[in-house]
Amino acid sequence: MNATPVVAPELAGAATCPSCHTADLSLTDSAVAAGADWRCRRCGQQWDAGRLTKVAAYAVWESERASAASRANSVRGEV
Repeated sequence: MNATPVVAPELAGAATCPSCHTADLSLTDSAVAAGADWRCRRCGQQWDAGRLTKVAAYAVWESERASAASRANSVRGEV
């Protein structure tokens, strides 16, 4: 299931922590892409464009791995 999350209009473009999903309204995604970094006020994780890219790549890899495992299990008749 690849549903796109719905973002409130006032949060669109705000930097958002991938760990706890807290938006930082004082920082935009474009500022992060330009080199800014920030510490999440809620969970304390430090984020920058490089780390966000790595987390996104890992999420894609994990999704593909889970899909492949699911397909393999259904071929074998497992649930």
